[in-house]
Amino acid sequence: MGNYRQPVLDRTFAALSDPTRRAILARLAIGEASVNELAEPFNLSQPAISKHLKVLERAGLITAGRDAQRRPRRLVVQPIEEAASWLQGYRNPGTLQLTKPSDREFQLKRMFAAPRERVFAAFIEPELLKRWFFGKPGGTLAVCEVPRRPGDSLRYVWRDPDGSEMGMSGVCLEFKAPERIVATENWDQPWYPGSATGTITFTEEGGITTLTQTLRYESQAARDMVLGMMVEHAMALGYDRLAEILKSLNSEQEKKK
Repeated sequence: MGNYRQPVLDRTFAALSDPTRRAILARLAIGEASVNELAEPFNLSQPAISKHLKVLERAGLITAGRDAQRRPRRLVVQPIEEAASWLQGYRNPGTLQLTKPSDREFQLKRMFAAPRERVFAAFIEPELLKRWFFGKPGGTLAVCEVPRRPGDSLRYVWRDPDGSEMGMSGVCLEFKAPERIVATENWDQPWYPGSATGTITFTEEGGITTLTQTLRYESQAARDMVLGMMVEHAMALGYDRLAEILKSLNSEQEKKK
């Protein structure tokens, strides 16, 4: 899933499956400790605790220091953070994956069973955008002004079933069909301070297109405000609708052959 190294994840989750090993990690999160210090709360022998430590070391979750004969163990945070980020992707319905590449960004990934030219077209052809990019169920994409080259402006207005509207404008910074679109975004409503820049890339392998959408904000606080609104859920619903449209387009293409 995403860019995570699957063997590393396998070792991490295998190591975390044991309650004693989880307790050892909780102790090491406070600070380094020797084998004897780690064994004391569990009423385990030193050989037994050493076996657990070897599993944690092989998983890369702890490391052994050099302090005379003491050899204290220390926690290694990165594999745990990678596992937590991997699990974070499952906040979303469908198959949308959420990660945080930096403190000012979040990134979404979605795979589609369609050529990337077809997926790319669904982002720049208004008649297709209006079929999936309409926000809440029952809503409409009332205004759809799509950029086709760098420097073009863009404008979207979503109208909910109750008639309320929200709008977003921006400027296209990069446009390379069918590979990449980069544009600024400024919302009519102040959902977060400042503006943002969105980058969407499309890569294809074996007839499967991976869409990667990265949103970069002016501050970590602004990014966290957006994530706090669980915006990925709404985006996931839209991408699920897009997947259905692409499926129907694939069927139509097959019938024409």
